[in-house]
Amino acid sequence: MPIPRVVSPMGNARSSVVNPGSPRTVAHRVPSADVPPVTRSQRTSKRLSIGFPEYGYIVPDGDRVPDEYLVRITSYKNNATVIAPIQEDIQLRIESRWEPFIPTSLLSGINAVVQLATQGERSAITRATTRRLWQGTSPMAISVRLKFEAVTDPFSEVVEPCRLLQAMTAPSEAGGTNWSEIYADIKGVSLANVKDSFTKVASKLPGVRPPGPTPFSMTGILSGQKQYSNMVRSELEQSMSGGDFIMVEFGRFLTFWNVIINTNAVTFKSKFDRSGDPISSEATILFETYEMPTVESIYESYTKFTTSVGN
Repeated sequence: MPIPRVVSPMGNARSSVVNPGSPRTVAHRVPSADVPPVTRSQRTSKRLSIGFPEYGYIVPDGDRVPDEYLVRITSYKNNATVIAPIQEDIQLRIESRWEPFIPTSLLSGINAVVQLATQGERSAITRATTRRLWQGTSPMAISVRLKFEAVTDPFSEVVEPCRLLQAMTAPSEAGGTNWSEIYADIKGVSLANVKDSFTKVASKLPGVRPPGPTPFSMTGILSGQKQYSNMVRSELEQSMSGGDFIMVEFGRFLTFWNVIINTNAVTFKSKFDRSGDPISSEATILFETYEMPTVESIYESYTKFTTSVGN
């Protein structure tokens, strides 16, 4: 598939709105013996990236690339969506970790004793002793390569999308530190307010704010994990706490609701316009799901939902 040229409107490149697509609605159902999954012809996408400023591929130069071939990366903390045509195959990798049910050191010792006692005629190793115990499944890794080309506005088409992708990976500065205020807060600590005082002091200490989501949000821990597809934007913003919510949409095929960016490599081509901005760039990104995937969350990523996002 040839790489399409990209273009964005001069006056409104940063404020256009994603076309939400078909208004059809399908209830989310996990497949089981009694409840079959929804059919492909019934499914439609739900985008929680609607309304964010967009950068990268916005309006085509000539024939428009269908939505099925566009990648959308949305960051709630950076309040922006990066759009680019899919350049290569989408690679998804997931690994399940298994360890021997009987510890290797223990089985090895017993095996040595049995072989010694039987002069090598028998061993303690059987098919049953080699059974393994599941130790967890790795986050799903998603590798994708993006290309940005300028036709009208190199800043919004090439520079800004790459800067935003880097900003989703890097921490942010916490701001200046006022030691006199910190000292005053420490002096005011008592047994009655020790928790609030510690939080207040910690929030004023020097440091950086981590990128991506935070595991210290109580949302979904005490009350159960609510599916992202059933959450409206206000619920997502509340669940962010001090972190970020990053979602990746591959056309109308796959949606990963909460991811981290593990690796981000940007290459700017050595061709510039008169203002000094490069007119072409490439980005190779390795995403990982924030949590261990389950059968239900994988089904959720492949299933498309209503386009209504609520408030």
